[in-house]
Amino acid sequence: MSHTYALSIRVESYEFSGEFYLVGDGYATGGEVLKHVATDHILAMKQRPHVAEYLLETLQGGENVSKSDYEQADPEISCGVHFDVDHQQFRFWAGDETVEIGSHPTKSELRSIANDLST
Repeated sequence: MSHTYALSIRVESYEFSGEFYLVGDGYATGGEVLKHVATDHILAMKQRPHVAEYLLETLQGGENVSKSDYEQADPEISCGVHFDVDHQQFRFWAGDETVEIGSHPTKSELRSIANDLST
């Protein structure tokens, strides 16, 4: 059985403030989405000197969906990533759980956080 997830990605900085959405299959928990999808976005954002570079790469990659598609997805798991670029803070939420990630996460730290999430 394929599980659907919906992931919102909120970016805030002095250069840009906005949100985009990803919908996909294959992950049934917030921890799995963090480990297999959101980690890539967090690391990509962390490595870009400007928000625009990250957004261009992600949006050109065609992963995103429209807000209406996101709202109509009816996923098994809803989660999100919030990037506060100016303060170098990353936050991930899934269901009722929110995890503050900090400013310089590594892939192994993100995987550990993902394993600790119960949703």
